[in-house]
Amino acid sequence: MNKIFRYELRRLLWNKLFFGILLVSLGYGWLTLTGSVVRGVAHTAPFSPWSFGYYLSQALPLICLGELFFLAFFFSKEERLLRPLTQATPIRQRRYAALRCGAVLTATLVLCLCVAVLAVGFYVSLFGWVDYGELILPALLTLIPPIVFCLGAGMMLSRFNHTLIYALMAAVILLTVLPLPPAINFSSSSFFSQFPLTVEKLDPAFHVPGWLAVSKIALAFLGSTFTISSINMQDYKLDKSK
Repeated sequence: MNKIFRYELRRLLWNKLFFGILLVSLGYGWLTLTGSVVRGVAHTAPFSPWSFGYYLSQALPLICLGELFFLAFFFSKEERLLRPLTQATPIRQRRYAALRCGAVLTATLVLCLCVAVLAVGFYVSLFGWVDYGELILPALLTLIPPIVFCLGAGMMLSRFNHTLIYALMAAVILLTVLPLPPAINFSSSSFFSQFPLTVEKLDPAFHVPGWLAVSKIALAFLGSTFTISSINMQDYKLDKSK
C-alpha cells in the first residue's frame, strides 16, 4: 500500500504540471506580497494574521486549480486505458482510489506549504521576525475547507464525466471573481480585507466570527462527504460490471 501511494505521489510531484503550477503560484504570491500585503491589508500590519490570510486567499484559486489538474491527470484518457490493469490487481478499487485521493491531497498540501514558506521568508527578510503561531489559524481557515471541497467535488464529478472537472475549474474562477458576501466567498479574501475595518480598533487581534466558522465547517463537511461517497462508488461500479 505504501509503495503504491509513494508511486502515485511521485507521479504528481515529478511532473511538469506540478512545477508549472508551483511557479505560477509563487510568482503570483510574490506579486501579492510586494504589492498589497507589504502595505498592510485593512490597516493591519503586513505580517499580521489578517494580511497573511489575505495573501493565502489570493493564492488559493491557483492552488485549487492545481489540485483539480492533479485529479484531471488521474482521470485522463491515458489513465482510463490502464484501468483494466488496475482492476486485475489484488488491491480493491476503493483502496486504490483512496490512495490516489491521498496523493492528490498531499501534492496540494506541498503546494500550500511552498506558498506559505514564501510569505514567511518574505516576512523574516523584511521585518526580521514573525510570530509563526499566529499564522496557523488563518492558514487552516483559508486553505483546508476549499481544498477538501474541491477534492470531493472533483472526484464526484469525475465519476460521471471526467471533463466536468474543467467545469469545476471554471466555477472556482467565477466564485473568486464575483463580489460575493464574506459568508459565501470561496477564497475568504473579502473577509480578510473588510472584516478588520468593522472592528473599532487598529490592527485587531485575529478572531473567527461564528458565521464564518459555520460556513467553513459546512464546506469541509460537504467536501468530505463527496470524497467518501466517490471512493465507495469504486467498488460499487466494479461489482455492477461483473
